[in-house]
Amino acid sequence: MKRKLLKFLAFCCCFVLLILLGAAWYTHPGRGRRMTVDPREKGYVEEVDGTVVLHLKGSPYEMGYQHGALMGGKITKAMDGFNRLLDLAEEEMGIPRFVSEFLLDCVYRRCSRYIPDRYKREMEGIADGAGVNLQTVRRAHVVSVVTERGCSAFAVFGKATVGGKLYHGRNFDWTMGAGIQDNAALILYEPDGMVPFASAGYIGSIGVLSGMNMEGISISQIGAVTKDKRFSGIPLFFLLRRILEESHSLTEATEIVRNAHRTVGYNYVVADGDAGEARAYETTAHHCAIFTDNDPKETVEYAIPIDDAVFRADGAIDQTVRSFQTCARGYPNMPYGSNSYDHRYKGMATRIKEHHGRIDERVALDILKAVAMRSNLHGVLCNSTDREMWVAHAVGPEGANKQPYVYYDLNQIFLPPEQRAAH
Repeated sequence: MKRKLLKFLAFCCCFVLLILLGAAWYTHPGRGRRMTVDPREKGYVEEVDGTVVLHLKGSPYEMGYQHGALMGGKITKAMDGFNRLLDLAEEEMGIPRFVSEFLLDCVYRRCSRYIPDRYKREMEGIADGAGVNLQTVRRAHVVSVVTERGCSAFAVFGKATVGGKLYHGRNFDWTMGAGIQDNAALILYEPDGMVPFASAGYIGSIGVLSGMNMEGISISQIGAVTKDKRFSGIPLFFLLRRILEESHSLTEATEIVRNAHRTVGYNYVVADGDAGEARAYETTAHHCAIFTDNDPKETVEYAIPIDDAVFRADGAIDQTVRSFQTCARGYPNMPYGSNSYDHRYKGMATRIKEHHGRIDERVALDILKAVAMRSNLHGVLCNSTDREMWVAHAVGPEGANKQPYVYYDLNQIFLPPEQRAAH
């Protein structure tokens, strides 16, 4: 009897060990080889009106290594900030940090097949250049799959604006408790064989939340919580980046959104400064509805269609997409009374109508500030016609809409400093 018990215990120990080894293998995907890179050969850092501007150029691994080596201390700080997010999850929801880490490792593994190899190499470059843990870098890049937040975005053009210019504004409203805002930067990418673009983002992240490319394509997203979701697909950060570095037109951007293996619910507003038009995309994992300005499909009573304007908060206009949503008071409820509708969606519509035909960068910035939430992590306004950006980031607990917006002329700032026009 004793021998049988010992055999059973040995079997249990072996079984548990195999599970642990399998879990360790599953949550630690392989990586490419390390390379020798001189980070200052193509990359450099400058300061513009007190803000960090990071220039990256070359292959994916080169850009990642430049990023990591040039911003080493800030990368470490960024990873510490991400770990504080996991600590906040433990405090607020009672999820132990090791559980959050394991879940994010599993999400990364499930999403891995949909993440382009070039992004995997760039993350490896960051980790190698900064000397930080690659697994932490990977976890930080899939957090959008497990958390969604409310934001707002609008694009106005044609007869709505002064001179017909296209202005694209977006508020990124997310948690400020982890101090992500302390690592804010404008990152200028010149990837080999792809479209140069600017990302108003954060040190340590290769993904994109807000930005514009040099073909005049600008992007924005709004969290729209839905029951139709999955934990395998391309994370939001990488989907938006694909749009910027691959798209020369709104048609190409639309195909990327429509054909993506999406994860959770988001609405998007994407604009094309050269074409002078924009589109809204309402998505879940399996559904994608596309709208133009004053779209005849906007027939539900709470929609506010406007000529030469596209704008969104959380609530979907498309009723198939809306039927899965739990945001904006949730389907089948009307969105009236929600912050998403009353403050953000209707707030944008009211102000766009009021100033229609007279919207310039000053008015567009006023609209952007007015509809921001208290947790306004950053705000970005693009003049997609002329490749100009105005960017503000939160400072401490005070939202971005309370800060000065810094102006960047991308036509100039992409040039080496010695080639720029004198001001």
